[in-house]
Amino acid sequence: MRTTVASFVFGFTLAGAFGCGSAADNSNGPSAATACADLAKAQCHLRETCSLGSFWNNHVYGDPPNCETRATPSCISSLGAQDTGQTPTNIEACVALYSNYTCTDFRDNNPTGACAAPAGKRANGAACGANGQCASTFCHLAQYETCGVCSAVPAAGAACQYGGDCGRNMACAIPTGASTGTCAAYVASGGACLTGSKPCQAGFACVGEDETAGTVGTCQAQANSVNAACDRSRKTAANCDAEYGLTCVPTAAKSGIGTCQAITLVASGQTCGAIGAATITGEAMCNAGGICVKTTATDATGTCVAAAADGAACDSDVAIGPPCGAPARCVPSADGSTAGTCKMPDATKCN
Repeated sequence: MRTTVASFVFGFTLAGAFGCGSAADNSNGPSAATACADLAKAQCHLRETCSLGSFWNNHVYGDPPNCETRATPSCISSLGAQDTGQTPTNIEACVALYSNYTCTDFRDNNPTGACAAPAGKRANGAACGANGQCASTFCHLAQYETCGVCSAVPAAGAACQYGGDCGRNMACAIPTGASTGTCAAYVASGGACLTGSKPCQAGFACVGEDETAGTVGTCQAQANSVNAACDRSRKTAANCDAEYGLTCVPTAAKSGIGTCQAITLVASGQTCGAIGAATITGEAMCNAGGICVKTTATDATGTCVAAAADGAACDSDVAIGPPCGAPARCVPSADGSTAGTCKMPDATKCN
């Protein structure tokens, strides 16, 4: 079982995975602004391809153009970071690879070739804001920070709190009810899976598992078309691909068997969650980066809280909010606090 797009922003990050680097030695190539704009356009377009219509871009950014607007600045700032091993020319080489990327590799953060971060000059332990600054090619950013530390590339089994702790092509597998987990390689189609330890690749669901009993399931392709058959409980068949923009609507009360229907996106202040509650006739999620805040974790519905603007107050507690508009992060104002300020990534300040 994977997290849904409500808490999971799929795809490579502009300033992270690619390690966008200094443009100092790129006088004969493309400018930083051009390379980053091209990369943002390629990424946002692929997100369109890998979801139902404009679902992903609308859910996270509000609309497709804002995806590019929000994605470009952090890449440009990263190009001015010290000690990087990347150039705008290499970024353009990465852009050329996008037509060959599968949605699974994109969503599971598995870049290859020119899209993989190059080695930078900074040793482990040094401050960083982008993978390309580090000799190890991995800048470890805590979940709610914009600057991190160069570290060894995480191995399977390493402790984690979110996907960014695990680097490329690995998930942070967190058992149900736990707050931390371990880094784990994604399981391919037909492989043995178990929530919290053996997660399936993007676009696949773990069918027939029983996490409490430790019974493994099998990774099976999730349905990704409207009216396709599904099993919401994943007991006998896969559910719908929520990251694609679909939810499994049961055809009978108290049944998990049903058909895939498009997830409805609603604005701030509107009701979100399971439409129809007990009988479930659909699902509503928040648009433009908002989150569905519920009175209790067991509530079927809640109210959408809009994402905060850059520089505004935020709270990373999903029961409180507001969150920050991607790719900004809610940087806590004090140790142990979830409240803070929305800050955009800027690798030039990570020294």
